[in-house]
Amino acid sequence: MSNQTSVSEDDWITLLIILVLAFATGIVSVGMFLDPLRAWLLQYHVLEQGDAMVVPLFEGVGFGWGQLIVIAAIMLCSIALIVWLKRRAAARV
Repeated sequence: MSNQTSVSEDDWITLLIILVLAFATGIVSVGMFLDPLRAWLLQYHVLEQGDAMVVPLFEGVGFGWGQLIVIAAIMLCSIALIVWLKRRAAARV
């Protein structure tokens, strides 16, 4: 007979409550997770800092012109793809 344990929904709810209380009481700092993420985003130029920043997001970090151009290009391509798919679907009917 195998001795496998299954995780029930009550176990997941209990773990979620413990996690929320740990964050609420300050045992686990959110900054512990955000500081390495911020450093990574700055290192790979996903966000800019200082004079290169055009659109500030938080604490001296934001988007530069390069990031804004990429975001605009992604939005434009997404809109063009949606329009093309809608016209293609309408042409099939």
